[in-house]
Amino acid sequence: MSASDLIPSYSFEVSLDGISFSFSKVVNLSGSVDIDTIVDGGVNDAPVILRKPKRNPDILILEKGCYTSVKDTMYSLVKEGTKIASVSITVLRDGKTVRKFYVTNAVVVKREYSELDAMQSSVFIKSISIAHTGLTEIALPFGL
Repeated sequence: MSASDLIPSYSFEVSLDGISFSFSKVVNLSGSVDIDTIVDGGVNDAPVILRKPKRNPDILILEKGCYTSVKDTMYSLVKEGTKIASVSITVLRDGKTVRKFYVTNAVVVKREYSELDAMQSSVFIKSISIAHTGLTEIALPFGL
């Protein structure tokens, strides 16, 4: 077993409505469901778990360090309230697709910028928070 088997070199690509964007970090790549538990009478040892309709969205956060270029102006089009029909996140290992994540019917709920401090030399970070109601994962065997 080599070190490359233990520490894979992953990268990822993100597209919003088919347009590729570069992000340095994806946070909250998750989905959840709401449940209700019912304790039934008798000699039952465990509660009954029921799925409830989803009342709160999941939040996907996309972060990047701001860079001034023509392509960077596309980020100004993604503002609060913008509906996004599809978000696609492709995870790559050594340049080959190993996982794909999809979110449909999402809404941009927040844009946030890092603080501006002339006394520090830090990266200016922009983050976009996207509300969604479900994450779909497609696992692919390595090498496809």
